[in-house]
Amino acid sequence: MAPRTSKDERQEQVRARIVEAARELFETKGAEGLSIRAIAARAGLPAMTLYSYFPNKMAIVRALWSLAFDPLFAKMRAIETAEPEPKARLRKVAQAYVDYWLSHPDRYRIVYTIEDRRESGQDQWFIEETDVIAAHMRFGQLIAAARGDPQGDDRIRAEALICALTGVAHMLIGVSEYPWRPSDRYVETILAGFC
Repeated sequence: MAPRTSKDERQEQVRARIVEAARELFETKGAEGLSIRAIAARAGLPAMTLYSYFPNKMAIVRALWSLAFDPLFAKMRAIETAEPEPKARLRKVAQAYVDYWLSHPDRYRIVYTIEDRRESGQDQWFIEETDVIAAHMRFGQLIAAARGDPQGDDRIRAEALICALTGVAHMLIGVSEYPWRPSDRYVETILAGFC
């Protein structure tokens, strides 16, 4: 691999500036505030310049999604590696998933309130471009191990668990005025149905 040049570094800095501008706009104005013109103005760039770095607005949103998921998946992998006991591992990873979104509600909203769409016939879906599905589907192996089948992979239960955990985060973030119990109570209740 060739060493990074200062041009490459400058391009990455500008890309990061654009993504940060989009993040700030989303936090202050919501999804409606994410237009190419608004992002460019916030980044201090001419609007047409953004197309040199991202082919369309959806590509910028997808960059935001990657930034939201990367630390979550790193945390989940670290817990999975550190915890030898299968049921405790599943519980800790599931709790980390919920806790991450509760600690970063703006990231949750970016990921779960903006629908992915293809901007051109050549675009793939975000989940096809990244390891998001594979990272989420690790829950299948965690569930199988907690159920006594360390070689198994329980995809349908993984999908159901992801829906349930995301639902906990969604309700605690989106309906914060309700007197919810601590998230670990919901995670424990959910996991009781899985193993």
